[in-house]
Amino acid sequence: MSEIMVSIVIPMYKASSFIVECVGALCRQTLKETEIILVDDCSPDDTYEKCVNAFRDDNRVTVIRQEKNGGPGKARNTGIKRAKGKYIAFVDADDSYVLTALEEMAAAAEKFNADVLHVSGAFVTFTKNMPMDLTTLPDDELIKMQLDREVFDSPTLITNDMKQRLDNWLAHFYHWNVWSKLFRREFLLEHEIFFKNLSLSEDKNFCLNCLLHADKYVKMKGFYYIYRNEIESLSRGKVTPAFLAKTLRTLFRISECMRAVLETSDFVADNPEYIDIVLEKCTSSLDKNYVTPAYKKLGREAAEKSAEVDTVFRELFGAGSAYIKKLFFDAHDPLPAPDKSAGDMNTYAFWEKMVEKYGQGAVIEI
Repeated sequence: MSEIMVSIVIPMYKASSFIVECVGALCRQTLKETEIILVDDCSPDDTYEKCVNAFRDDNRVTVIRQEKNGGPGKARNTGIKRAKGKYIAFVDADDSYVLTALEEMAAAAEKFNADVLHVSGAFVTFTKNMPMDLTTLPDDELIKMQLDREVFDSPTLITNDMKQRLDNWLAHFYHWNVWSKLFRREFLLEHEIFFKNLSLSEDKNFCLNCLLHADKYVKMKGFYYIYRNEIESLSRGKVTPAFLAKTLRTLFRISECMRAVLETSDFVADNPEYIDIVLEKCTSSLDKNYVTPAYKKLGREAAEKSAEVDTVFRELFGAGSAYIKKLFFDAHDPLPAPDKSAGDMNTYAFWEKMVEKYGQGAVIEI
């Protein structure tokens, strides 16, 4: 194999239904200088075995199995450490890229010698007859989703003014997901940028770290990633105490992780007020989109009786945990039940409403 330009890292958990077609589409990318690193996070199904059998004779594909379940962040960290490419891309196991994506993205990254190449749009699937291979979908079964509020007509080097970078990030000019970007591998290793052990928002923490440390951060217009939505939203199903506990633990821990990232920035050291501004932005978003919907669906009585929820408060607040838990429940009880949660945008029904409002050919901003 010639020198690898892009390492594609895919964390897998219960991915048996989609993963072979996902990898097959990635192997058909017009950029041939790629490797695909599949990291199975101890799937209880046959994901690992299926990948080993399907790609045993393809030297572009490496299949790794974690010794114990650690979540997508840990799986991606394993991929970063095993990668050999100049750039790293992250793909979810049920998604895909349009076939020219990596060639065009890598060309832009090379032109600017980018540490990070940030693409401002993506496709969302819009069909009830979802194929395994998303690259086979016609244009009328895809929606153009605009991720950022600011779009440039050509690849553009973002300013090194960190105040402007942070202000623009807070204004959602730079979206926080990892799957719309290329990251220069040596940049990540030099600054020791890895994913934290978070159940939610690990992308946001990782991308903020990159934004603060990249010397050359490039933003690029285009729709390259194909995001698979679901017919039914997980958020519409029954919420368990364990799920609420997971969202609470992440809500409390995200502040610690974000603070650690911010404190590595010279700009933030000189402007410490940004710590509170960023933490408020991140925690309020997580609370609104995940914690509050889960709490309102579960109800206070079930939350109070939950050993999992009680454990989260005791681990974090010790002897005062009962009082802190009461204050938290008291503050959330008056809040209205959200009419939609973050999970809703992953459903066909959500995008059907967007198409009715804006039209099939519109670029829809989220």
